[in-house]
Amino acid sequence: MHDDFFMLIESYRLEFTVVEQVIADYFLAKQPAVTMAELGKELAVSNASITRFSKKLQLNNYKELLFLYKLALTNKQDTLSVASVVTAAYHSLATRSDQMYDEVTIDAFCQLIHQHKIIHFLGKGFNAYAGMDFQFKFSRLGKYVRIMSDANSMTLSVRAAQSDELLVVASLRGDDNDLLKALCLADKKRIATVLITANPTSQLQAVAQHTLITAGLSRIEALGSISPQIPMLLQLDMVYERYLHLYPETSAQWLASEEILHQ
Repeated sequence: MHDDFFMLIESYRLEFTVVEQVIADYFLAKQPAVTMAELGKELAVSNASITRFSKKLQLNNYKELLFLYKLALTNKQDTLSVASVVTAAYHSLATRSDQMYDEVTIDAFCQLIHQHKIIHFLGKGFNAYAGMDFQFKFSRLGKYVRIMSDANSMTLSVRAAQSDELLVVASLRGDDNDLLKALCLADKKRIATVLITANPTSQLQAVAQHTLITAGLSRIEALGSISPQIPMLLQLDMVYERYLHLYPETSAQWLASEEILHQ
């Protein structure tokens, strides 16, 4: 973890108090490693504030923080291959995604996709980008996929949806009120729904018929080393692969249509 010590501090930046910001700036400026007493005197802060800062970083105490800081100062991270760093991050995410594979839920999702020709995909920001990939894949298999990424479009889409259509909601954080309203409306209209989220305690689960839990990003990964839509894309790729396994005739139909276009 020492390789990412400075990124760890940055990942908590928005949660720091004014005093904690001062402490963070000291370490980010790569000032000399000093004892707690010396740091308190240098920054005019209390030992209690330094301890709280350490614990906010999920460390046991200042002693552990100082140990990691010294390692970070001496670590020659610039000698590491950028490709190795990024590849390791993606490998870690892929491993976590594999460990969270839920075949029962994915099979239920695939069955709903197979049963419904029209699919409404709701997601904001990078979740909508993942929806574009979902749209590209399943459109080739004869599905009509609509992507809605803003609150008004989501509401209009669900209001216009019929009971024989499918609603897929993608939200990595799982704490969006607009998506909650859309799911509640779909529930009242008896529209089949699937939620994909990295938040196992999401309030959206209460009104979704099926919930597919995907791997989430760590604080450091969320700073940008990994594209934020990747966890969602990995889960959707698993769904697509499983769908082709369960319903091979759909891919045969797609290949036949592609062949006609090339004649």
